[in-house]
Amino acid sequence: MASGFGPKGRVRSRLRWKFEIPVSRAAFCIGALAVSALALAWPHLEMVRIGYEAARLTAERNALSQERRVLRVEAAALRQLDRIEAIARNKLGMVFPDKDQVVYVMVPTRHP
Repeated sequence: MASGFGPKGRVRSRLRWKFEIPVSRAAFCIGALAVSALALAWPHLEMVRIGYEAARLTAERNALSQERRVLRVEAAALRQLDRIEAIARNKLGMVFPDKDQVVYVMVPTRHP
């Protein structure tokens, strides 16, 4: 086998690569690689989180707008004069005053 051929007729490489990297240097390289990977991934992850937050806030705003519309309709229904008069007559026992029970008050006008 001095001819440089290995078993099955393949040429053997006479050069042997030796990588002797100190453990501290390897740890530093791996750490730097991890930090750079985080530096690249962090903005994307933050953008995704902000997107979800924006979607949640939009849905909450839509729900609050719908609730506001419902409450405005309910407030308008509660302000109807017929309803107020019915409650005043039936539940509170109120009646319209007679003509002699009405007192008119004159309010002096202000001149600036």
